[in-house]
Amino acid sequence: MRLLGKAGIITGASSGIGEAGARLFVEEGGNVVLCARREDRLTALAEELGPHAIVLAGDVADEATHQALVTRCISAFGRLDFAFNNAGTVGPGVPLPDTSTDDWNVVIATNLTSAYFAAKYQMPLMLEAGRGSIVFTSSFVGHTVGLPGMGAYAAPKRALSV
Repeated sequence: MRLLGKAGIITGASSGIGEAGARLFVEEGGNVVLCARREDRLTALAEELGPHAIVLAGDVADEATHQALVTRCISAFGRLDFAFNNAGTVGPGVPLPDTSTDDWNVVIATNLTSAYFAAKYQMPLMLEAGRGSIVFTSSFVGHTVGLPGMGAYAAPKRALSV
């Protein structure tokens, strides 16, 4: 029960690592605001996890989503102690010269700009409280030398790692 009485935000919570994190954080006594674009999957997960999990569907590439997440966490649980900023996208998986500008912008916004938005809204509350932890999920792809079709994904993941 390491998170008993604590509250936080989990992005990318509708599947994979984010979903596993949500399960673990609630199991450890935490209260969580779950975020992802797939509201149906978030709602199903929150119903399974019980009253310690609530939903705010949204796109992490949208600044307003981050502001709403912090507001929702504070209004529901009275505090923000942790954030697991896990949402991300791989993108088209094509060689960089074949990546469209629109696809590039979506990957950068989802995987990097979203980290700025998260920090912008999460950090002030934690600094004011004198406590808190913020985690950003990166990837080994940001540290490898050349993976075909992963240029758009590797760039923001590397940026998160430094």
